[in-house]
Amino acid sequence: MKRKKKLKNFGLSLCALFILLLYGGITQAMDLPKVIDKSNCAQYKDLLIPAMYRAVEKGDYVITPGATNFKYKQSDSFIAASAKNAGKFDVSPDGDLIDKRTGKYPENIYGFPFPNIDIKDPKAGAKIIFNFDFQVYRFMGTMIHSHLIWITPKGEERYLFGKDYRVYMNGRPPGQEIKNPDKFLSYEFQNNYEPMSIKGTNTMAYVYVDAKDDKCFAYIPAIRRVRQTGSTTRSDPYMGSDGWLDMNYNWSGKDRSMQWKYVGEKTILVSFTSPNMLPVQDLPDGSITRVCPYTEHTKLGYEDPKWKGAAWAPLDITYVPRKVWVVEQRPKDPYYNWGLHVNYVDQETYTIWYKEVYERSGDFRVWSSVILHYSEAPSGKNNTSDFDAQLFTDEKSHHATIVNRSARNPTGFLYAPASKLDPSYFSLNNFLMLSK
Repeated sequence: MKRKKKLKNFGLSLCALFILLLYGGITQAMDLPKVIDKSNCAQYKDLLIPAMYRAVEKGDYVITPGATNFKYKQSDSFIAASAKNAGKFDVSPDGDLIDKRTGKYPENIYGFPFPNIDIKDPKAGAKIIFNFDFQVYRFMGTMIHSHLIWITPKGEERYLFGKDYRVYMNGRPPGQEIKNPDKFLSYEFQNNYEPMSIKGTNTMAYVYVDAKDDKCFAYIPAIRRVRQTGSTTRSDPYMGSDGWLDMNYNWSGKDRSMQWKYVGEKTILVSFTSPNMLPVQDLPDGSITRVCPYTEHTKLGYEDPKWKGAAWAPLDITYVPRKVWVVEQRPKDPYYNWGLHVNYVDQETYTIWYKEVYERSGDFRVWSSVILHYSEAPSGKNNTSDFDAQLFTDEKSHHATIVNRSARNPTGFLYAPASKLDPSYFSLNNFLMLSK
């Protein structure tokens, strides 16, 4: 009996080790086929979010599991700073991030504000999303070329080319703080210049840290005027696409505008454009360069004559298992265009890999995925959640839009200090000048 019990315990230990290898980030250990398609997807349903499973089941997608040769992570300095934040912050009843000592919004935090998530905490969902925010804010400022492609079942419909500028006023490393008397959270500017028919149709936003309505502006070339728009326009389709401004990085809105709820965790397959780490350069001003693992944009189904799936399906992708939190969000504003959102948030880096969005009626409508690679500079600065492409798929209209970080022009910078990009760039005068 003792021998049998020891053997049983040994077997359970092996099983536990195997599970650890499967789901602990050692992706090579997972026993997966070369492809997951409609013929075998039922066996791997638990590894796919519901929207992706439907796409594979219909034959729109083919999943190609693989392994990466890098550790996908945040930088050591960011993790060390995060550890020092433990126990210092909380979420107010209104959904604001607050310093426990003062009860007010903190002037500046570097690192995750909540390095230790307790899933039994009723505020766990909101805390997970604040961690997501601050791993984006650590970039300080970004300048990135974007290439949007509208896609029908037959292929490319039209395109847009432009540049996206952002400055984050919180989450900045020590020594990089910016005075912020107006209590802004971020500044954003989308400057479009191709094709000629949309040149100068630009948008800009000032996002406040508190309940104050964001200031949003749009320049319309046809009337040669700047028009101020409401905060809820950030949920309107951007330039007639399948995505909207609040969906950048899969969430770019104000956290207090939503109700957040942690609903579980799982392991899912996520998408990398390259299985290799792509090194980048440190620049003298403290920013780092960006690279793209492709020559034009992420390759899509319509570009391969032999492809039988959806025209917008990304090709040449390595799918890797990652553990995620599942977090729901619901808009507080009755005029917000959408209802339930379901986020799949990486448990280690807090990247939001996928988002599923329902209409206010409760019908499923859009799902979004980010596709990225991993880069690292000699300083240790890396790109983690900075995506190569973000794909929006509208199940109801059977249409998609992909936002590519363009490789056609120099692809911009991350970690832009105030000396390279600061709030003065986002003045109405500069906005008007760049729009005409």
